[in-house]
Amino acid sequence: MRAGEPPEPLPPGARRRPLLVKTGSRGTSPEFDLLTTTISHFPALMAAGECYLALPNPDPNFVTDLQTNNFASRLFELYLLACFREQGLIVRQEHVSPDFLIENEGSACWIEAVTANSETPRSGGIGDWVHAPVDRNERLTGAPAERFAKTLRGKLQRNYHELDHVKGMPFALAIADFHESGSMVWSREALPTYLYGLRADVEGEGAGRRAIGTPINKLTGKHGIPAGLFRDPDFAHLSAVIFSNAGTLTKFNRMGFLAGWRPPGLTMIRRGILYDRTPGALEPIDFNLSVDSDEYQALWPWGEAWCQELEVFHNPQATHPIPFNLIPCATHWFDRGGDVECSTIWANSVISSITHVRMTGKSDDASNTRSESEPS
Repeated sequence: MRAGEPPEPLPPGARRRPLLVKTGSRGTSPEFDLLTTTISHFPALMAAGECYLALPNPDPNFVTDLQTNNFASRLFELYLLACFREQGLIVRQEHVSPDFLIENEGSACWIEAVTANSETPRSGGIGDWVHAPVDRNERLTGAPAERFAKTLRGKLQRNYHELDHVKGMPFALAIADFHESGSMVWSREALPTYLYGLRADVEGEGAGRRAIGTPINKLTGKHGIPAGLFRDPDFAHLSAVIFSNAGTLTKFNRMGFLAGWRPPGLTMIRRGILYDRTPGALEPIDFNLSVDSDEYQALWPWGEAWCQELEVFHNPQATHPIPFNLIPCATHWFDRGGDVECSTIWANSVISSITHVRMTGKSDDASNTRSESEPS
């Protein structure tokens, strides 16, 4: 675009990108309606629209999927794009699959995105929250871990690594959890438990308490799936699993809000828990802050960023490992001598959070206030 001149015409044969908000005969999902018809989610709509326009080459079904029952998976793709581009990565979509080729400082990796969904239709969308299992072992090794396992194994059966344009290069699966309403707040621990075949436990008492990794061979769900995907040499072509619990409407709403799209009367309060990086600490740090406060933005060197919740779990047996500097702002987990260790640039990493959205306005002669809480 050049100032003072009309837009250039599309080159002959170029495909016009469908409008994000123009709906078709398939109707819309409650999540898309929330995004496009409520003033409280106007910041998310603007942020999602910018990311959609920045996609190098979305497939022909992208918009209709986002508008209907594949809303979560398509929003997760937009989230990944925002994370990669924010870190200065080159992002390409020159093939139907995998979804992305990312490049940075001479390194590259193919990435296929997937979401863990429920076997019951619509149970992972808008609705009453499903809380974490009370039993800790069930939370770590039971149904949530099985849902991750079945989703990842289903994608691996497609043998992306055998495609001509993928052969000989790093390949990763990016996964987000939407198997229950609100499950992304509590299901994260089940993923590394399954990948590394190690259950995080605590031993000792008082000042002698310490974290240990307890090896497990099988998940405890009803299907008895083997634990330790990264221990299986048949999956050495899988370089890493990328995870985030922030590929949500709430994240887009906060980022749009912080970018300046702020309808009058809209406020956001984010509360949750942070990793405590104090040596020997085993409990998280609580926080409860207004999103537009200086104190909230001071949690990170340049305020909230897209990629702060992005985690890369590296496969220790990978044939083609991913270098850490390919995705420099992610939190990296890797095996060192049988222990799973962490490397991150962030002093404050959010484990899980909830964002309270409050909309205050005037209607005729009475004030009205609407509040809602959303997982992020």
